[in-house]
Amino acid sequence: MDITDRKNILIIEDDDSVAEGLADILAGYGYNALKSSNASDSIQKLSDNRIDLIVLDVHLGDENGYELCKKIRMDSDIPVIFLTACNSEMELIRGFQSGGDDYVTKPFRMQELLVRIQALLRRTARSGHGKKITGELELDINRCHIFKNKKSVELSTTEWRIAAVLIEHYPAAVSREELLYQVWDKDAMYVEENTLNVNISRVREKLGRYDGQQYIETVRGIGYRWSVDVK
Repeated sequence: MDITDRKNILIIEDDDSVAEGLADILAGYGYNALKSSNASDSIQKLSDNRIDLIVLDVHLGDENGYELCKKIRMDSDIPVIFLTACNSEMELIRGFQSGGDDYVTKPFRMQELLVRIQALLRRTARSGHGKKITGELELDINRCHIFKNKKSVELSTTEWRIAAVLIEHYPAAVSREELLYQVWDKDAMYVEENTLNVNISRVREKLGRYDGQQYIETVRGIGYRWSVDVK
């Protein structure tokens, strides 16, 4: 692979040995790995470099990883994978609410992390053409972005994919299994059951309602369906 084609992954981890090990393994798989150990340096590296994905440790020395993710989300929709030593439901929800796209629990298998990185990068690379209108929303498919009444709706990469998949299948319902596969690709088997529920809830909250109804409806026994006409 030409070095100019390599994806740049920013590792934000204050444990030097862990960061170094991740960087070496990622380099062996053809990625260009940048390392940072604190929030201020991470923001600077994001400003100075084209970053395609972030691997972010939850517990940093100078700042909580969740808070750093919120700052990143103010200016960027770069995919973020959290590294966390806690796999409780509340920690999972907190990670998604701060803008994360996925998480891996320590100690983790490197192969699992690689699969998740590859899946997120594939989803980010997908692009369609044109725009779609649904209710008060306008989808800019080329930019992977949604506007509501001309104002930008800040969605994570995962949230965008959920909305896009459901809109693509309108007016049909999409099963939970199919949605997991479409959104998380081949690593869907690693996704916790509650992860889809949390992300659906977040998309609903961010998009609001149209004529009194939510944009995403639950179809009992099947999965989910986009409920507003798509043009």
